[in-house]
Amino acid sequence: MREIVTLQVGSYANFIGSHFWNFQDELLGLADNPGSDEIFKNHNLDMNVLYRSGETHQGIPTYTPRLVSVDFQGSLGSVSSRGTLYKEAPAPPGHVLTWTGGVRN
Repeated sequence: MREIVTLQVGSYANFIGSHFWNFQDELLGLADNPGSDEIFKNHNLDMNVLYRSGETHQGIPTYTPRLVSVDFQGSLGSVSSRGTLYKEAPAPPGHVLTWTGGVRN
């Protein structure tokens, strides 16, 4: 099965999309809960279609929506403007972290 990337462009689409993703998040939690009703179980559904699965630095599993959300600056609330998933400090500007060699002028 292939991945689906969701596009949300504009304030109305992002408003509706936030409710959609909150509902999907709730369904993921109910599907993983052994005490929840059988109707919430994901019967042969592949969550990797809508989500990219990963792990935090502490080994906690994460599911990130395959989503492109476009709106005016400041209108996306708690979404990181840097596009990072975890709350990491940004690298100092002008430093390349992948290069360990010296620099010649």
